[in-house]
Amino acid sequence: MAGTDAVDGSIQSFDAGSASADGDARQALDDDGVVCLRGAFEPSWLSIVEDGIVAALTGASVDLEVVKREGDKGQFSFSSGAWQTVEPFQRFIFDSPLADLVWPLLDSSTLTLFYDFLLIKEAHSDGALTPWHQDHSYYPLDGTKVVNSWVALDHIPLESALRFLAGSHSSSTLYRAVDFDDPNAAYCHARSELPLPPISQDGRILHTSLEPGDMLVWWSHTLHCAPGNRLDRRRAAFSVNWLGDDVTYNGQPALDTYIDPLLSSGDHVVGDKFPLVRQSAAPNS
Repeated sequence: MAGTDAVDGSIQSFDAGSASADGDARQALDDDGVVCLRGAFEPSWLSIVEDGIVAALTGASVDLEVVKREGDKGQFSFSSGAWQTVEPFQRFIFDSPLADLVWPLLDSSTLTLFYDFLLIKEAHSDGALTPWHQDHSYYPLDGTKVVNSWVALDHIPLESALRFLAGSHSSSTLYRAVDFDDPNAAYCHARSELPLPPISQDGRILHTSLEPGDMLVWWSHTLHCAPGNRLDRRRAAFSVNWLGDDVTYNGQPALDTYIDPLLSSGDHVVGDKFPLVRQSAAPNS
């Protein structure tokens, strides 16, 4: 695969407060598989997330991992599915503008919370790179209306920005999950999907710099990667993953974060663990 430094273009960006952002941003998301909403969150909302980070890193998150790669000065921390135990994360997810910014992009009658993900690459965590992958490979889900809404908490320059392969979502091809610790090893929940294709030099790789409060949104079938953090400061983001009305549960092996034992194959994914957050009003009879 090509290295993470070969980049061809910029992610299409829109002012989150613009009246025309919904339609234009949705078209960009459909075309490229990723879009950026600028200025999506005021500092007061980011401060709530920061309160959640303090709680998560001091024991409130039951699924917290801290990794320090060999040779790195800084560590790499991540927490998954913490909203039920970290109250500030819950406030941000349910009370901020987040759901209403994301929902119009899905073209869905419903919006369901799937899980949250905290990602912190401390200063000089050079080896904490994220290999090329697609999120959907890790999920026990069928359907295409699955998105990640990734909110920058720090200034993220181009050198440490995520990279996306433009249009790689369009066929909804599912590729085999990649082990982040060793991309050459078999993933713990190995399945029979296709191995990742080479990231061709003919493909258009997109990225953009971000300011705190900017938000990337991408489809779960979009191939993407990220470099380690060579900066002398933190590079952090809080992401929330959402499901639309075509998504059903398939019971494939997956991490506990993505599994609800109360669901059966073919069920729509909704319940206490995956709550319904938005729903279109039923038409008058």
